[in-house]
Amino acid sequence: MEFANNPGNRDKGNKFDKFGINYENEKPNYFKETLKWILVVIISILIALVLRAFVFEWVIVQGQSMENTLYNRQVLLVNKIGYNFGPPKRGEIIVFEVTEGNLDYIPIAKNIPILASLIPPQNEVDYIKRVIGLPGDEIDIINGSLYVNGIEQKETYVKGSTTKQNFDLPSNVPENKVFVMGDNRENSKDSREFGFVDVDKIKGKAVFRIRPLKEFGSIYD
Repeated sequence: MEFANNPGNRDKGNKFDKFGINYENEKPNYFKETLKWILVVIISILIALVLRAFVFEWVIVQGQSMENTLYNRQVLLVNKIGYNFGPPKRGEIIVFEVTEGNLDYIPIAKNIPILASLIPPQNEVDYIKRVIGLPGDEIDIINGSLYVNGIEQKETYVKGSTTKQNFDLPSNVPENKVFVMGDNRENSKDSREFGFVDVDKIKGKAVFRIRPLKEFGSIYD
């Protein structure tokens, strides 16, 4: 027989006898292949979610408060793991959460359902600003210039004049907090309005521009 006399087929015949595999009738198992692809997709999604939750995240700049360093609609990559190994440094651009909503200013409303229903609920909003003061630093603004620990800061990135707004200065940054401002000093809602930022509210350090592609690269260049 041709099957038995052909050396290549003889090996197949031996495998057929030993394992019960019929090479002539074997067909691809589409169910198994589909299942494999589904598992690959699920694992990929889980890895992406873990990376986004604990390692990196992308954010979209909203507004003009960080001009001329960052512009509206730019997409940034945020390093979320770096501050697990050390505190933020002065001059770094960070993403952090701020709680907004009138219930913060009217605590009694939390216990009065009718009143609470008339007031916007608390809302966690992400902000992106530059770290100006660290715990223990004395912050002051004199004649449009920023002073940290009595030393005037040469801020080449600043747009507009720096004013105190409604914040009481000079002031010392408390423990576990930072003082932040936007680079566009005349058009920025920052620590001069909402006060010091808790370190545990910091989500990460902005490190790269992702979009537009022509501006891809470090935001500190």
